[in-house]
Amino acid sequence: MLKQHTAMLEAAIQLSVLVADYSLESVQLSPHTGYIEGRITFLDGSQLAFFEFIRQTKSISEREKYRYHFMDEEHRLIFRYDNAAHHPAIATHPHHKHLPSSIIESTSPPFSAVLAEAEAHVLGIP
Repeated sequence: MLKQHTAMLEAAIQLSVLVADYSLESVQLSPHTGYIEGRITFLDGSQLAFFEFIRQTKSISEREKYRYHFMDEEHRLIFRYDNAAHHPAIATHPHHKHLPSSIIESTSPPFSAVLAEAEAHVLGIP
């Protein structure tokens, strides 16, 4: 379960021509739970730090908790998606997106979409 999910994330990272370096660690906590965390450094020096807590139920892997924190080369926030329950006023609670000056509604984005958003920023695409 965790190995397959980790392999999927790593394959997406390796396909990006904008990635300068990355680290990835997966930890199996029990037969049904584990987490993956890592950091991607892009060619412009920006970084995407991420964390996913995965729970296996029957034949489905569910991402129970997540955090995707994208920052510039000086570690200033560009965006962060997470599902921590600390913004109950957001309509999509617990899912939300942090921007430099606000917190907005968000769905639970797949890793591939977050990676694509970070890549677009690296390329200067709004």
